Amino acid sequence: MKWLLVCLICLLPTLSWAQFTVTGKVINLYDKKPIEKASIFLSNTTVGSASTDDGSFVLANVKSGQYDLIVLAIGYETFTKTIVVNQQLNIPYIELTPKTISLNAVVVKPDPDWQQNYTIFKQELLGSTDYAVQCKILNPDVLNLNFDKKRRILTATSNDFMEIENKALGYKLRYRLTDFIRNFESGSLYYQGDAFFIPLAGSKSQQKRWNKNRLNAYLGSSQHYFRSAIGNQLEQAGFKTMQLIRRPNPQRPPDSLIKAKLRQFGRMTMSGNHFVIQNNDSLHYWQEKNNLQKMAEYLITKPLRADSLIKRTDLKGIYALGYKDILYVIYTKKRGNTGYMTPTLNAPDYPTSLMTFTEPYAFFDANGIIANPTSIVFEGNWSTDRIAKLLPYDYDPNSVSNQ
Repeated sequence: MKWLLVCLICLLPTLSWAQFTVTGKVINLYDKKPIEKASIFLSNTTVGSASTDDGSFVLANVKSGQYDLIVLAIGYETFTKTIVVNQQLNIPYIELTPKTISLNAVVVKPDPDWQQNYTIFKQELLGSTDYAVQCKILNPDVLNLNFDKKRRILTATSNDFMEIENKALGYKLRYRLTDFIRNFESGSLYYQGDAFFIPLAGSKSQQKRWNKNRLNAYLGSSQHYFRSAIGNQLEQAGFKTMQLIRRPNPQRPPDSLIKAKLRQFGRMTMSGNHFVIQNNDSLHYWQEKNNLQKMAEYLITKPLRADSLIKRTDLKGIYALGYKDILYVIYTKKRGNTGYMTPTLNAPDYPTSLMTFTEPYAFFDANGIIANPTSIVFEGNWSTDRIAKLLPYDYDPNSVSNQ
């Protein structure tokens, strides 16, 4: 999707929680007959409904923002459409394509490494926080896992919706995993999917605990940050955004030279029946060079203003964030668990997150959700916020029930 920016507009309004209704009708692509009992929901929210006997549906109390509208019906292909909600929205017809049935024989071979790959996948997807311990994937058999041993890359998809029970936040997620790439060589993780949040039933004490945990997961999160940025309330919310300059370390020679010198001065000689590596000053020197950080980092501690980072676009309710260097974000209303530490920065004891831009702008909506997620690489605290701490896009921290 291409976006056109309205440049130099930096004065942003406060965050609005206006709510709208999305209506429409689900029909068969070929015979145009209505489809009843189709499931319609906005991805990553608690908003969902089912079509009636005439195929019509109503999604009520939809907050402003950009969503993926998902439509499921037995015997039909899944329908996905990106919509922007900033007024009452009617979608006259959603046409579903009947599934084609293949009669070809399928031979399923057992994967001897599946359980090992699943254990790694589960930890990477859910995370390693206390909340993750309270999460359970109820139907792991829908997963397709593959580990490339040579490239050290684990990939995964799901051929149906995963059922994930989160007893820390009080939700049951129906999660369709479309992409999952864990690269152990580079240390990167990317995953994407569609989720529908179903609040769990519980006692008053359970509801109270879930509300508390939801608020705790929200405060200091990327969703909290982007929502606060729209309203120009970053400082009041507890965020400080600084500039981090990361450049190749001038004290560290190129890798090719270091490797060549280590080979030259680390040659082995025979002493009796044993190989001996000669320990000399030159070898020690190049070993020290090899231990140096590849990148040097310089932190500009003066906070950046939100209105110098955020711009409006020509699409109502969609905003743009971009910066030439890395954004270094700390959340000052929590202590400990910085998530990112490097000796050269003397980082304060606050949750710390880094944003590196791979595209000129990251676009996000009023819910604080990034529309082009590959435009930003997260490091630090936000990079550890996995499914176990995932909240619905329409989560409202000011709501009593937070459902």
